[in-house]
Amino acid sequence: MNFLLDTVSVVKVGITLALALASWLLVTYPDRFRSRLEARPNLTIWGAFVLLRLVPFVVVYLILNFAPRSDTDFFYVKALAAYQGKMVYRDFLSYHAPLFGYFISLPLFIWNNAKVLVPFMAIFEAIIVWATYRYYRPTKPDALLQAVLYYLLPLPFVAMILSSEEDIWFWGFGLITLVYASRQSSSLKIGLLWGLAMITIKSMLIVLLLPLFFLVKNKVEYVLGLAIIGVPTLVILYLLMGDAFLMPLQHSGYHMAPNIVSVTRPLLSGLYNQVSLTRLNTISLFITMGAASYVAIRYRHLGYKRVFPSLFILTFGIFMLVQPSAPGYYIFTYMVVVLFELMSSRDKRFSYEIILLNILLVVQPIIWVIYAGMKNYDSLAVVFSAPSCILDYSIQVVEVLLLLSLVRRTFTHLQSLNQATDQAYSTNYSAVVDSTQPAV
Repeated sequence: MNFLLDTVSVVKVGITLALALASWLLVTYPDRFRSRLEARPNLTIWGAFVLLRLVPFVVVYLILNFAPRSDTDFFYVKALAAYQGKMVYRDFLSYHAPLFGYFISLPLFIWNNAKVLVPFMAIFEAIIVWATYRYYRPTKPDALLQAVLYYLLPLPFVAMILSSEEDIWFWGFGLITLVYASRQSSSLKIGLLWGLAMITIKSMLIVLLLPLFFLVKNKVEYVLGLAIIGVPTLVILYLLMGDAFLMPLQHSGYHMAPNIVSVTRPLLSGLYNQVSLTRLNTISLFITMGAASYVAIRYRHLGYKRVFPSLFILTFGIFMLVQPSAPGYYIFTYMVVVLFELMSSRDKRFSYEIILLNILLVVQPIIWVIYAGMKNYDSLAVVFSAPSCILDYSIQVVEVLLLLSLVRRTFTHLQSLNQATDQAYSTNYSAVVDSTQPAV
């Protein structure tokens, strides 16, 4: 197994390790960076965006003139078709929501080149990171450090610079719902926003809609908000193209890794081979929605604003674990929330776990695709058939363990929020009782 055979993968691994080292330094010695970074917070957060998003874009795509790869090229194909006025699903392939192709076609009016999608997506990522920082700043002392750490982490860097991924947009919509959560008719507005997200990003969001039903205050208003957006959209799509609008549902025809199925397949291949991948994905979809709904029901008394960030992490974390077609980069969907909601400078072990998970999620696809031949490990014999397969499978096992740890930690975080609420209620109740007692 000669890793020097693929130059791009070697460079990607090198950048990953350099970013991981910088991340490690930041979380290990936060006091050495805090005073300097917090002296000018706006300069810090936007400087991180420039240095770790715009400068790499200029170097990679303008100076070195690398051609876009991965999802960036695939996005450009659909953006170009939308730019030319073609009809989504009917005239061009798209596994995203109906408006997505038209939305990402906007920068093509400035520069009709696939490269333009990278800064376009990076700008939206930066807005979401900045808004998340602003939201958490009043309650999280290290919010600025978490923002900088986000830009340093390897997987968000690779996902944005090399693939211009859009999954962080889910959290962008979620952040807006948190703003409206305390206002009048909040459930209706939350339903409208998630309905808009469903027709803007992609259908994967469906795993979150049912758990949110149990979390919002007014379920009728929530469903009404979804229906106001969803029903006319479905009618229009059907009238324009028949059942072709169901194309996004077909985006589950490939085994991906890491997940529980991928690491247990060598031992349970006889069972998995009796069930089609489509059915496995359907089963995992119900498992995800069921588990997340249980959490929403159990902690709904804490309120939408307190529960939603953790529920968001749990939903997509469980989805990654149980969905056989879920790739590792899906963690980009909720990585920024993990940092702000769960991470603390006092808990260095968790920080190290997140950094390690980032490294492995970048490295594992390289080994699996280029060196292990994208094998499905149907038996232990296949696992031990080559050093690249052993390495790939071992990394997948560690990744799954780290994801399980992340899900467990998120659930523990919810439990601590619940305990804090109970203690506050008990303290307030005791104070009220004491105040009503007659003086002796």
